[in-house]
Amino acid sequence: MLLKFLCLTAAMLATGIETAYVPAETGGGDYLVRVEPDLVAGRSPYTFSSDVPADSRDVRRVCIYVADRWPATVERSVIEAAARPRPTAAGTMTAAESPAEESPAEERPWSLLIGTLVALFLSLGGNAYLGILLGGMRTRYLSLVRDRLPGLS
Repeated sequence: MLLKFLCLTAAMLATGIETAYVPAETGGGDYLVRVEPDLVAGRSPYTFSSDVPADSRDVRRVCIYVADRWPATVERSVIEAAARPRPTAAGTMTAAESPAEESPAEERPWSLLIGTLVALFLSLGGNAYLGILLGGMRTRYLSLVRDRLPGLS
């Protein structure tokens, strides 16, 4: 999940184009496109395009912003739209799309758990190795003391 997010963020930052779909409460919605001014001013020979996602039904308006950031009002509406669940074709939300009923298996941090377990086992192995070294050094010390001072044994 984190890797997907990082790859998507890197791709967006590399291209300088950001898109968002903001559904309206009355139906339909706005498709927002933000293009960085450097891309427009640089007269790039490449054609830039943005595909409207298939689940973005009834796009009523396409708004194109040439700016470094979203305007404050637009950014607020994008954040609010991202927090709302998306309706299906029938107009109802499915269990998988509802944020309150997300499957806990999808959000579990498996990489964090595996990393913690690997660190735990490395720590236990290191402590066992140091314990074995300490035991060997102690027996060697006791044997040297016995050899130098024969009256102690």
